[in-house]
Amino acid sequence: MPMSEQDGAGVSRRSVLLSAGAAAGMLGLGGHSALQSLTRDETDAAVEGLFDETQVLNTACAPNCRGKCPLNVHVRDGQIKFVEPQMTDDERYRRGCLLGQSHVQRVYSPKRLKYPMVRADWEPDAPNPGGRGEDAQFEQVSWDEALQYVADEMRRVRSEYGPESVFFHTGSGDNGMGTTIFGRLASMFGGTQQSWSIDSNVGVGFNRITGHGFFLPPTNESADWVNANTIIVWGSDLFKSQFQNDASKVLDAIESGAKLVVVDPVYTTTASKADLWLPIEPGKDTHLALAMIHDVLAEGTYDDAFLRERTTAGALVREDTDEMLRMRDLEGDADDDRVVGIHAETGEPVPLEPDTYAAVELFGEYEVDGIRATTGLSLLEEHVADYSPETVASVADLDPADIKTAARWLATRGPGGIAPSYALGRYKYGHVFGQTYAILLALTGDYGKSGTIHAQHPSGTTLNSGEYSSPDGAPGTQSLSMHEVPAALEDGEPFPIKAIYGMESNMLANQFPNRQRWHDLLENVDMFAMADFHRTPTVQHADIILPAAHWFEREDITDAWGSHPHISHRTKAHEPLWDARDDYHIIAELADKLGYDDLFLDDKRAELRKIASNDDRFDFDDLRRKGNVRVEDEEAGIKYTDPFPTDTGRIELYDEDHPVEDDGTVLDLPRPIEDRTAADHDLADEYPLLFMQKHSKWRIHSQWADNAMIRKFNAEPTLDIHPSDAQDRGIDDGDYVRVYNDRGEVVVRASYNEGMRPGLINIDQGWWTDDYIHGSHQDLTHMEVNDLAPTFAFYDVRADVEPAPKDIDTSKYTAPESADWLEGYPNGGDN
Repeated sequence: MPMSEQDGAGVSRRSVLLSAGAAAGMLGLGGHSALQSLTRDETDAAVEGLFDETQVLNTACAPNCRGKCPLNVHVRDGQIKFVEPQMTDDERYRRGCLLGQSHVQRVYSPKRLKYPMVRADWEPDAPNPGGRGEDAQFEQVSWDEALQYVADEMRRVRSEYGPESVFFHTGSGDNGMGTTIFGRLASMFGGTQQSWSIDSNVGVGFNRITGHGFFLPPTNESADWVNANTIIVWGSDLFKSQFQNDASKVLDAIESGAKLVVVDPVYTTTASKADLWLPIEPGKDTHLALAMIHDVLAEGTYDDAFLRERTTAGALVREDTDEMLRMRDLEGDADDDRVVGIHAETGEPVPLEPDTYAAVELFGEYEVDGIRATTGLSLLEEHVADYSPETVASVADLDPADIKTAARWLATRGPGGIAPSYALGRYKYGHVFGQTYAILLALTGDYGKSGTIHAQHPSGTTLNSGEYSSPDGAPGTQSLSMHEVPAALEDGEPFPIKAIYGMESNMLANQFPNRQRWHDLLENVDMFAMADFHRTPTVQHADIILPAAHWFEREDITDAWGSHPHISHRTKAHEPLWDARDDYHIIAELADKLGYDDLFLDDKRAELRKIASNDDRFDFDDLRRKGNVRVEDEEAGIKYTDPFPTDTGRIELYDEDHPVEDDGTVLDLPRPIEDRTAADHDLADEYPLLFMQKHSKWRIHSQWADNAMIRKFNAEPTLDIHPSDAQDRGIDDGDYVRVYNDRGEVVVRASYNEGMRPGLINIDQGWWTDDYIHGSHQDLTHMEVNDLAPTFAFYDVRADVEPAPKDIDTSKYTAPESADWLEGYPNGGDN
């Protein structure tokens, strides 16, 4: 049966009676037609375990957001009726949002994937990769057939190309144990897993200075943010997209007297609450951070005690080698790597120990044993001389007084910090900003104290699974960063990828930049299988579709990295609807077909107990009983209290490794590098507008994009554009427009937004291909990455806008047809 024909197919009459009522009630629908629209026959899988009365079950919402909120699910007569925030061990983290409370629509959506499917024109011996895509049709098969196809192709690829040619692809769609379990199978098979080329830019730059960070740097637990006196939210609209935990704690700090500074080219919800808004020119963030360093040094508002105790500000840098002077250079002890400063009273060279106050000179040039050297802080002071607030104000289109105010508040009002988002890392060279603000916070002494902040990514907790993903005898996995996968797909370098099994991800066909390029690359794969519970664009590009259970239909454990310090338990509300299956059972059966009979237990709860036994901070039975358990570990609380994991044990203001970027810039000290945001970029004249894709409060990445309740509020993708830019192009508010550049185009409705800087446009990220009149926002983006922190640059994009062609078909929004499964309802299916 083609997929387009089976979307309206449903479950048995018995299970419809248990589930359709919830779907109808929550969607605002009603009547007998709801049952008809979901009914198929009397033989399909049914919900098991009827409940005589309402039960309140613990579960958790854990997509890739900062919430990962423990939730309560109210179940009556086998139906999920209501979702609400669950009380946590620490009531400060009892949170929930509209998305988390709309899971009822996800569970009972008639658009869910219902049965295992195989692309109608795919066969193992004739994969026909050109048949993948938006027009592909699928036929229903049994679970045994579908998984046998997957297992047979994985074995064939292993035999012909090697096990590394099977790609075990996961995303960030759920923070349960699915990827941990999946990793166990990948390790036993010997396949390839991915490492990240998304959002790791800023953290890598920060790491060069402090030894900490990959995505965003670690930061104090968000409950401590109330103790901050100055909070600079840099490039983040956390009151819109991070409001479960981050935003609530910032509001607590504001109520306690904190100053809020927002650096953003868009007047966001967060900016509207700020004491000071800096509407920076896109791409000029490193300039601004250098100007703030300039002001702190010029005004003498730096924390000299902190600089002497925990940084290399007073360490001498040799003039002849541009490396830090060490004790071995003076005393001939080849093993003494301690860096050297000049004692402020004796004038003698002294070693700088980690976390030990040294009464050394912070500024000046000196000669020691015939070696001329300058302190690291003097080199920094000389370096930022060209970045005065007045100079940078003209570059970044800011008021120099505002730059000085932000610097003064951060440096003089007590503990505080900077909470950048991932947005800064979505410019090609965003890691330089990470290097720069790490230095700025060192000057103000904002490390290792209550009230200090280093990212919008508060410390949470991660479950310790021990060696679970590396079972005895497993050959282990290869790893490819996301930006390296195209070469493996197209050129077979460092090895070919010929089969893909994916889960918990919509990246390959929707979220990765340069979408059309990925579609072409997938044609080099013989077999592509995807497990999901909705027909995402990535699922639509698969050959084999495996319908996965919703989170509420399976028992699981979730942790809360980057959020709150709790481990949560998911209690199964009812059996998976239709013919969907828990990912665990899909993976376990696939393992059996591959010959790994003892890799997984038949009982998932026993498997979860095995995973949890590796973490001695909580008891699994206690977790099941309570629903969530707060855990205390070294990752929680106040960060940066120990010596820094750098060569010196200190924050290293000067990088003696002299890293060099792809354009030749040496980054011993931070130097701004720009790609497409530069005014003189080669594409600036042809494509004068800078394009970005902000996070939306209506989605978590691309999840909830097809949620009926959410689409009532956020019906279609729009282009945020300043009225002046629109009027210059003859575009009225609400007109359909063509956004285009040298890679692709997308047609959307224009929305006047005076909060956008002129010259900047935005389409919120996460929309699916089907949501657009034509094209996709990811057709505008590129896959270029830098050398030092290779990260997809989603914001380093230029484009232009013009009225949409007159013959473009906009009827899906201007005159929508009734959806088949909504026929007979009062609203006619309009959306």
